[in-house]
Amino acid sequence: MNLNLEASCKTTESNNNWYKADRSSMGFSYQAAVNALGQKALSGIELSYLFQDTVILVAQILDIKYTRIWQVLSDSNSLRKVASIGEKPLETDSTEINITTNQQVQKLLENTQPIIQINTPYSQINDLTIPSPPDSVAGLSVLIPGATKPLGFLEVYATEARNFSPDDIHFLQSVTHILATAIERKRSEALMYTQSQILEQVTFGVNLYEIFNNLCILLEQQLPGAYCSILLVDRENQKLRAGAAPTLPQEYAKGVDGLMIGECCGSCGTAAYRGNSVFVTDIATDILWADFRDFALSYNIRACWSSPFTSQIGEVLGTFAISHKFPCHPTPHHLEILKTATHIASIATETVRSAEALQKANNELERKVAERTGELRKALVDLQETQAQLVHSEKMSSLGQMVAGVAHEINNPISFIAGNLEYANQYINDLLDLIAVYQEQYPQLNPSVAAKIKAIDLDYLCDDLPKLMTSMRVGSERITEIVLGLRNFSRLDEAKTKPVDIHEGIDNTLMILNHQLTLPNKLSPIQIVKEYGQLPKVNCYVNQLNQVFMNILNNAIYAFKENNLQHWQAENQMPIIQIKTSLTNEKTVLISIKDNASGINSEVQEHIFDPFFTTKPVGQGTGLGLSISYQIVVEKHRGKLSCISALGKGTEFQIEIPIQVLNSQQ
Repeated sequence: MNLNLEASCKTTESNNNWYKADRSSMGFSYQAAVNALGQKALSGIELSYLFQDTVILVAQILDIKYTRIWQVLSDSNSLRKVASIGEKPLETDSTEINITTNQQVQKLLENTQPIIQINTPYSQINDLTIPSPPDSVAGLSVLIPGATKPLGFLEVYATEARNFSPDDIHFLQSVTHILATAIERKRSEALMYTQSQILEQVTFGVNLYEIFNNLCILLEQQLPGAYCSILLVDRENQKLRAGAAPTLPQEYAKGVDGLMIGECCGSCGTAAYRGNSVFVTDIATDILWADFRDFALSYNIRACWSSPFTSQIGEVLGTFAISHKFPCHPTPHHLEILKTATHIASIATETVRSAEALQKANNELERKVAERTGELRKALVDLQETQAQLVHSEKMSSLGQMVAGVAHEINNPISFIAGNLEYANQYINDLLDLIAVYQEQYPQLNPSVAAKIKAIDLDYLCDDLPKLMTSMRVGSERITEIVLGLRNFSRLDEAKTKPVDIHEGIDNTLMILNHQLTLPNKLSPIQIVKEYGQLPKVNCYVNQLNQVFMNILNNAIYAFKENNLQHWQAENQMPIIQIKTSLTNEKTVLISIKDNASGINSEVQEHIFDPFFTTKPVGQGTGLGLSISYQIVVEKHRGKLSCISALGKGTEFQIEIPIQVLNSQQ
């Protein structure tokens, strides 16, 4: 606990008035001063402020110039000046100094001579840098006693010859007892404060290494001059890894990171190996440090006490160590700190690791849930696709069978009609020739016959009947073409893949949809604009590809019929479906089906290929058309199906398929 004494003096200048006021009221009474100082100590003031206030009070009460307080450091073998008055703070004030070679100070600290008279100005404690003030004439050192060991001593110096009276000494002893009580109480409070602070950090989930660092810092404040450090067990490599060492020399802390666990592996390695505390009072002579002695001594580390901290089942988790610059033995206070530190470190380590294990388990559970959810989502999509395929297959099978059946049923009578029209035409021509011959041979007609001829308008009948037969022949030929188109569309009697003319499939589809091109409200019918390129025959799934054309064209027609068409009338525009085909390269053909309807917004575009997604009212669509079309083009033909659309600018579907579909894709 290094103190800036100059800063402390400035801090306490504002407190000087309470002494002066008390001094006038108590008539320089020693007892009143002691009482005032005691109340000050009981107020919970920080020790650094209490020390500085004490030297000011003592100097005023005894009417002397110099007063100093020295505190014994954690190793019991070194001192630190923690407060003074009458002299300028020196840079060496915060430097620890060894006192083992000074008999007078040892007698003082061993309590064999609790009060030492000092003759000045030439008196000095041996060759140590604890000189008397230069103009001092007489001095006195009074021990600050502790429960188990001295805590320091109080020095006073006068600048004139003076024999300190028994009352002076009694006053100073009363002051040192107040200081001793305050120091001991602060130690007890600090230990409880440390425990509550660290456990609070554990509760709030602070990082384990930050917790360890804070623990060491708080404990070092209770052990002036000591180093606190923590090492954690690396179970995989049987080594100790750095946990915290806030004030140890940085290079030394790096050097012990990775220390092996075993007998004679320093204090920490041995403690972790044995599972018990190891107290090395002098590294220079202890066999446990034989392999690391020079390294430790090079950084001025002479004593190291290490205690392992364990889990609830007895597993060693790490070690807590207290190191000193001088050889020393642990005191009960040190042992209490070691016990508290290892207890806190055990709780912190197990709590943090349990939290990490729980978080890891939660993460793993979330990962598995996400993975399972993904699997279920994929299964749902697969199920939807399977349902769509089943519906589509059933629909196409039913449609194909119906179309094939209708085509077959129509084909038989139309074949009969077409086959007999020629004979009927021949017979009619023969009858007309006979009537002409009869009129030529018998120009004078029977009145009944003449009346009948007039009634039936024989001349018009003879002129119109050939025309009627010609119309019937044209009609029968058209019916034959329609039947052929239906058979080509259904393709039930053909192989799954076959080289076909794409244009023929488009035309057959348009023929079937021809009756839907008429729009309501006397609007102009939908115009079909074809821009066919020169395409080779494409080896494809004919029936399924025709279904793609059917679905896309149906959607275009629906867009015209169900949307407001007034803007076409207002701008004299015609509803148009434009069909383009082209050869993109030697292996791929592109079919574009584009309309100038109202278009599709971006949100709908994201879902148009999803199974069962539809914008049509209930009962007017299954939402399978474009989904099935996507599967046919992308999965069956290894092609591409894309939609290009914007509101108010129409919609274009682009179908890109290879010319040759491999058999492996069937």
